[in-house]
Amino acid sequence: MTSPVLFMPYFALWAALMRALLVKAAVLPATCGRCGLRYERQHLGEPVCSCSR
Repeated sequence: MTSPVLFMPYFALWAALMRALLVKAAVLPATCGRCGLRYERQHLGEPVCSCSR
C-alpha cells in the first residue's frame, strides 16, 4: 500500500466517507454536489445553492 496509485483512491474514499459522517452528525452543513454551496443560509445575505431552481 505504499504506491501513490493505490493510496490516492483510498484517501479519496476515506475523505468522502468522513465528510458524509460529519454531515449526518450535523457537525458540517450539507452542500450541493454540483456547485458546492450550502442549501440553507446561516447568515443574512449568504449565497445559497440555486441549481435546482
